Amino acid sequence: NGAQRAAVAANGMSFLRGPAGAGKTTALQQRILRLLADDEPAYTILTLVAELDQRAHYLNALHEAAIGPYADLKIITFTSLAREMVQLFWPLVARPAGFERPYLPPTFLSYDLAQLLMWRLVNDELTGGTYADIRLRPQQIVSQLLDTLNRAALNRYSIVEAIERQISTWTGEPDHIRHLRQVEQTARQFRHICLTGNLLDMSLIIEVFDRHLLQHPEFSRYFSERFRHLLVDNVEEQTPAGQHFIRQMMGSTVSTTLSYDVGGGYKRFLSADPAAARQLAERCDRVIDFPTSFIATEPLAELGNLIDRYLVGSEGPVEQAGAALLGTVEGRYRRDMIEGVADRVALLVDSGTPAGEIALLAPYLDGALHFSLTNALKERGIPYYVYRRRSSPREEPRIRAWLTWLALAHPHWGVRPSEYDVAEALALSIDGLDPARGALLAAELYSPATAQLQPGDSLNEELQERVGLEMVALVDQLREWLLAAGDQYPVDTFLYRLFNDLLARSPYRPE
Repeated sequence: NGAQRAAVAANGMSFLRGPAGAGKTTALQQRILRLLADDEPAYTILTLVAELDQRAHYLNALHEAAIGPYADLKIITFTSLAREMVQLFWPLVARPAGFERPYLPPTFLSYDLAQLLMWRLVNDELTGGTYADIRLRPQQIVSQLLDTLNRAALNRYSIVEAIERQISTWTGEPDHIRHLRQVEQTARQFRHICLTGNLLDMSLIIEVFDRHLLQHPEFSRYFSERFRHLLVDNVEEQTPAGQHFIRQMMGSTVSTTLSYDVGGGYKRFLSADPAAARQLAERCDRVIDFPTSFIATEPLAELGNLIDRYLVGSEGPVEQAGAALLGTVEGRYRRDMIEGVADRVALLVDSGTPAGEIALLAPYLDGALHFSLTNALKERGIPYYVYRRRSSPREEPRIRAWLTWLALAHPHWGVRPSEYDVAEALALSIDGLDPARGALLAAELYSPATAQLQPGDSLNEELQERVGLEMVALVDQLREWLLAAGDQYPVDTFLYRLFNDLLARSPYRPE
């Protein structure tokens, strides 16, 4: 349409504004094709996307166009670009950023490796009683510490500034302020280890790029010589650090094209800044409006307006919203809502809608909702698949349980699961053993210092009766199996036999 053609042809700085599905991404793809068709080298084009999986949509459009080679075209997320640039310009920024050995190359930590490093600090502090009164699993403390560091960097704050902002706005229990001070101390220790060993987690990558590299004249010279065209899709999903980079660079290119979803900014809880993204329109030569969505019906769009009005008080037509509603689910408690949703899904499936065509969206899928919702679907025989952003297998409770037994079977590894890990593993491995009795058994039979389970007959009679003799016998059977199998099998065979010979059989967890 006319808006897309204008966006494809425009040089200078353009701001494409409209709802999701209005054709803005297609216009960006066609602009890339237009530049390549006009003999612009792919090497000079930079496209920033909000999520890595968006890259495939651009590559598919290029494949279908059959335009010839474009191997140097860079389609990348802001965090990935920051890492590449920090690695490329490491000798220029290592010393100013505070690294103790700038003459050595950097080591970039994946999220899992950053968790492992933080875990060592948290484990020592838990042993010393630092986080003793915080009722969270150690894994949660680790992930929240890393999230605090990452969000501080993405919002362009130091960890000290981020903590002080939280303290200054806190009006609840005074203990929370003490916890924040503990967080600051642990984060400082983590950062010191990174600076000493040339280790860069995501927060440090962003901080080095934003505070040191972006201001360096050599980087500005490199960027202006390398990239002549900058395209940004979903600029409203960019963080303050990403938008700062865009703001700095958009004036040094021949053309800059920014795409903005009206009503977007869904990753606000992950530091996206849609309000600042709107202000980028003021720096552009033109604003091109894309008023009509090609993918949403009018009732569905107005349902979005209705939800938006309820959440943030924005205006928009809502008269047809009811036509997009299948129904509403209400209840006094969260459990009532979950059961109601599961019943509605079951009704849809029974009436002929394939389960694979139904999506359940939640703004935040915490552990309690994950457990309750999946159980409700299981009870109704509905197949499902759960997707959580940046989820890893070891975050799944049952896999954590298997890893706990693996560690207990190999005490010489020096991996010592916490008492909480063992309690959770017992409750997830033995059918009918509830978390409360699992916690009692772990407290009495497990020693984190030796990473070993003690025999069940070491329990006093009162506790044996309270837990149940059958449960104690099953724990003993599990303990003996671990002792016998530990050095008998390699790791993969051990896990195979643990699952098939023990845990997947009655009276453990045959389901």
